Amino acid sequence: MSSKILKRCGITTLFLFLFVFMSAVLPSRSFSVSGATFQPGSGTLQAGQTVDGTVVFSGDVIQIDGTVEGTAFAFGQDVRVNGTINGDLVVAAQNIQINGQVNGNIYAAGQYLNLGTKTNWDVFVGGQDVKISKDAAIGRDLFAAGATIVHDGKVQRRFSASGSDISIGGFIGQDAVLDADKINILSGSSIKGNLDYTSSNKANIASGSVIEGNTNWEYRQPAESTQNTIMNSWQSIALSIVSALIVWLIMRFWRPEFWNRNSKPIIEKPFKALGAGALALIVTPIVAILLLVTVVGVPVGIILGIAYGVAIYLSKIVVASAFGFWMAKKYKWANMHKGVWPVLLALIVLAVLTNIPYVDFLAGLLIVLAGLGALVLANIHSEKPKENKDIQENISYEI
Repeated sequence: MSSKILKRCGITTLFLFLFVFMSAVLPSRSFSVSGATFQPGSGTLQAGQTVDGTVVFSGDVIQIDGTVEGTAFAFGQDVRVNGTINGDLVVAAQNIQINGQVNGNIYAAGQYLNLGTKTNWDVFVGGQDVKISKDAAIGRDLFAAGATIVHDGKVQRRFSASGSDISIGGFIGQDAVLDADKINILSGSSIKGNLDYTSSNKANIASGSVIEGNTNWEYRQPAESTQNTIMNSWQSIALSIVSALIVWLIMRFWRPEFWNRNSKPIIEKPFKALGAGALALIVTPIVAILLLVTVVGVPVGIILGIAYGVAIYLSKIVVASAFGFWMAKKYKWANMHKGVWPVLLALIVLAVLTNIPYVDFLAGLLIVLAGLGALVLANIHSEKPKENKDIQENISYEI
């Protein structure tokens, strides 16, 4: 259940990186704003101003008090939306506050999210602390993932959430599907459908709450693992690191420039690599499936599918190589141990990041996108010999 919810919330991240890539390769243009000129990339849209078309807001503090007649993208540290968005809203920030009217879907990812918005569509949110305030009114479904989730608003249809601590004090028009260690159904809350939840603890359902459907509890083993389970987990992680290092060594001796060449896009153009990775992750399986439905394209579709799986596996090693190259240059490890130790250290760091609760999903996705995008960019660009020589001088660490 929780994996399905996380996959839904992962759509947010894919949208973000896809648009970062598109905004990097497409030329920017100005928009008419109530007789003035608005340049995409600025951080403020004042009350009374209107933007026609898709627009990007970026900066440390983003304040949207006006009207956007189209899809709005906002990237920054603090994002506050009090105006009207007549289209989808995609936000990535540390602190997010959405109080305005959004006539489209909302995709938001950040550390702290507070939603008091009104929308007739779906909402996908992910973060450490997620709060749906009493003023929030969501016309369709709400999907939330985070450590702490508090819902005090109104969701007209289904509410799906995965986290550590979930509290419901608002209205849900259909089913509530929850996965958490601690679940509180507060007095005054109303669930018109079923309450389906997975937890190691029975939900705390207050006497003043209303659940019109059935309450179904699926027991889950407590989060605290036994010593044997922990040992097995660490053995699995160690095996993964060792196998990746062996693959790195084989390619290092067979094709000495392979890791250097395929890591360059991450070092030189990290955002472009993420965007290319998002496109490859989404488009490749679609193309493979389309080829498989044609008689002539079956062999190509099979080969493409195999290459896709191999590329996803190699993506982690590519990112580790880039990290190793960076450390080799920064700490002057260029001639030490043929690069084994920097890459091994990088693989350990990546393994730790992908095994931290509530961070593992996003960290794993970022690693796959960066590595996959680097493989794509490194193998589709044909550069002149002189340019190759210049680049090699800049980032070749001989490790």
